[in-house]
Amino acid sequence: MVNFFDTIDKNSFVFISNPSSKKSIYESIVNEASKIYNFDKIRVLNNLFKRERLGSTVVGNGVAIPHIVDNFITEPKGLISILSKGINFDSLDNIPVDIVILLFFPANRNSEHLQILASISRLLRNSDLTNKLRGCKNQDSAFATFSQIIEYKAA
Repeated sequence: MVNFFDTIDKNSFVFISNPSSKKSIYESIVNEASKIYNFDKIRVLNNLFKRERLGSTVVGNGVAIPHIVDNFITEPKGLISILSKGINFDSLDNIPVDIVILLFFPANRNSEHLQILASISRLLRNSDLTNKLRGCKNQDSAFATFSQIIEYKAA
C-alpha cells in the first residue's frame, strides 16, 4: 500500500481567500490539481459533484474530505486546502468547513482508498493539527506543520 502521507509536499497545500461557496472552493482546488497532476478539470469536477450527491463528505470540526475514484488516476493524490473563512457544507455539526482535503484514488485499488480515507480522518480528528493548519499562511508553514504531526504520530 502506498503511504499517502509520502505523496504530500509543499505544493499539496492550497490557500483559498474569501471562498463564496462549496462549488467555488471545489473549482479552485480542481484548477490547482489539474496544474499539478495534469488532470482533466471537467472530468474531475463531474466526478466530484457526482460523489457529493451521494452524501456529505464533512467529517466534522470544520473539515471535509471529498474524494473521487476514477480509472484515469494511477496513484493516490491529494490537495489540502485551507480556507480564509469557513463555508457552509451542510455538515451535521453545523460547523462551517475551512479545511478541505480533496483526494484522488485509482479505481482499481478500492481497499487502499478506504484505508487512506480512514487514516486521514483519524489524523484530522487531532484538533492540534487542524488548529495549527488554520493558523498557517503559506505552503511552507502548512507543510512543516503537517510534517511535524506525521512524524510525531509515527514515533
